[in-house]
Amino acid sequence: MMNVTIRKYDISDAESIVNMINRDEYNLQKGMTIQEFERYLDDPGARSRDHTFVAVSYEQIIGYISLCFVETANGSKVDSFVAIEADWHGKGIGTILIQFILEHLKECAGKENSMLNFVLRVDSRADEMLETALLHDMQKRHVVLLLSNKELTSPNITHLMNGCYISSPTIKDAAAWAAIYNDAFNGKKTAESVVHEFNSSEFNSELYVLACNMKGEPVAFISAKLVGEVGQIPTLAVRRDAQSQGIGTYLLLEIIDRLQMAGAKEVTLSVSSTNTKAINLYEKNGFTPYAKRSYYFKKISAND
Repeated sequence: MMNVTIRKYDISDAESIVNMINRDEYNLQKGMTIQEFERYLDDPGARSRDHTFVAVSYEQIIGYISLCFVETANGSKVDSFVAIEADWHGKGIGTILIQFILEHLKECAGKENSMLNFVLRVDSRADEMLETALLHDMQKRHVVLLLSNKELTSPNITHLMNGCYISSPTIKDAAAWAAIYNDAFNGKKTAESVVHEFNSSEFNSELYVLACNMKGEPVAFISAKLVGEVGQIPTLAVRRDAQSQGIGTYLLLEIIDRLQMAGAKEVTLSVSSTNTKAINLYEKNGFTPYAKRSYYFKKISAND
């Protein structure tokens, strides 16, 4: 019988967790640093620090799970971030962690008298998480394609500016940055959360680009980070009334050029499988799919 216990996260666990994340080539958070992990736990409104747990066997951390509470137009969503030590893959640690979290969220739902939507991301290359999702009767809601561009070029993109200009965002742009995101994705990002991100030691002003129209109104942005020789683009957002004007293409090619100059040999990003407009944009600019990430949901209430 496995000797596995689950306890609440302590700051002394950070190094072990970050090392575990970065050894997992499929992990969504790969490239994490201790400073970035700690910053993530204190993202305003996410409540992650109080809802992060580690699985321990004989004093060794063998897995972790962290929750991020997000208010959306459809209610409270609880995203999860999971990592399991490589030697423990296929031994049921994922199932143990998810079962613990489901019970934990049931208690939270009871205390808050609310319905929670728990989300588990399942990579198409990781069978254990898929088995765990199905075991707990989770329902697949949507699929994200993971795309990669390994044939980087430096095209002349001046002609694509199309009546807009770009700059590196500062704290004063936080409200506009959040507003663009919320308009593009029907989200509820706050300016406070953006300020928290911009104040991070991981923030690189060369890899965050804000686009404004000729009236000086912020209409789009793109953000990126460099992990080794891989550039990652977490977000490209264009305000709906500014879409189909070439701004997204301009920002994408601009950030690829910046990543390449910073040393990237490959650039990756993700996109909803139903967002055909964005998929066409990425494929026209050298990106091809290499994997999928499915989002499994489970509604949780105190009465479940």
